[in-house]
Amino acid sequence: MIRAILIGLLLLFGAAPAAAGLDEGIAYYNKGDYFRALSELKPEAEDGNAIAQVYVAGIYQYGLVSHINYAEAYKWYDLAARQDNVDGQIGLGVLYSLGQGVEKNLVEAYKWLRIAADRLPQSSDRSRIIGALDAISESMTKDEVAEALQRAKDWEPGGP
Repeated sequence: MIRAILIGLLLLFGAAPAAAGLDEGIAYYNKGDYFRALSELKPEAEDGNAIAQVYVAGIYQYGLVSHINYAEAYKWYDLAARQDNVDGQIGLGVLYSLGQGVEKNLVEAYKWLRIAADRLPQSSDRSRIIGALDAISESMTKDEVAEALQRAKDWEPGGP
């Protein structure tokens, strides 16, 4: 159940709004032309654009141009998350919760999803993340939840 919730969150938040210079890559992505999307988005991601980083991460996470590459997905989600990009934060939360590209770590998963939830307004999207947090917490001790909450509280953009 946790896996389904987390994958649903990624699919939902993977459709971030387009920013200047990204329109063509996002249009290719939305048409399912992932090779062209990656060729347009990766240079933007390498230049530090968090939205492009999230799209690139998703392409690697789901193996849309080749095989699944969780390590590359982690790299790009991490860069976006540290820029305070909610989609990147959700991506990290999912990867940590499932042990994809990183060792499974529910404290880190909870931390990143809590950070993302705290940045979203009250909405059905935020409610889905809260639901994922509730599901993950069922597999954690009270001390682990407390540690994750403290890490989320202490986190600042650019930080670990």
